[in-house]
Amino acid sequence: MKTLLQRFLKARGYSIYRDVPRDLANPLGVELAAHAALLRAVLERAGVNLVLDVGAHQGGYRDLLRASGYGGEIVSFEPVSASFAALEARAADDPAWRVHQLALGRAAGTATLNVARESNFTSFLEPNDFSVARFGGSAVDRREEVEVARLDAVFGELTAHVAAPRVLLKTDTQGWDLEVIEGAAGVLEHVAALQAELSVRPIYEDATSWLEVLARLGELGFRPAQLTSVGRDDALGLLELDCLLVRKGAR
Repeated sequence: MKTLLQRFLKARGYSIYRDVPRDLANPLGVELAAHAALLRAVLERAGVNLVLDVGAHQGGYRDLLRASGYGGEIVSFEPVSASFAALEARAADDPAWRVHQLALGRAAGTATLNVARESNFTSFLEPNDFSVARFGGSAVDRREEVEVARLDAVFGELTAHVAAPRVLLKTDTQGWDLEVIEGAAGVLEHVAALQAELSVRPIYEDATSWLEVLARLGELGFRPAQLTSVGRDDALGLLELDCLLVRKGAR
């Protein structure tokens, strides 16, 4: 009966949450619901017809997009061998989902990726002491040499069959997001919306501060639509935020 009631309410746009959340270190259900609602609205209002999913891991963002009602083209990028194998297997069931074993950044070439014990912490940056002490799984397990491309150098090939591309560019690259976006400088006019991860309390060495990233994204023509917590420390201070942004001047 409880499940039927939840489904009935969800179909009408309502959700039920506990009055006292048990876990305050991770995003609250209401935060995730707000993010999903804003993501759906941005996809619709911006007329997005292509999502570039950078740092796809094993395809969680694709699942969120499909659950939000987006049925258009998705291109995912994942450089880690093991994660890409899982991603490629999953993409076989979705004809509108293409995947590439490739990293994106400011400069083309090859680079050393720090593959973490828990692969979602993998980064070009080294985890700091706080990160390893708190998460454990962020410690480096091995290193892989991976290919890196600029997005604006491969954009034409990616969009060859997409008429008038209107792109949502999502980056979740563990401290590397601004590098990805700077490598898209030549095609940002096609990017109607962005989603980037902001480091409020850094968990990687030399990570760009969240305020610097926001300032740079503002210079590039984007403004925030939604901030969603990714995690909190023991004092409930924010660690990271997912930031959804829209192009300035759009109505």
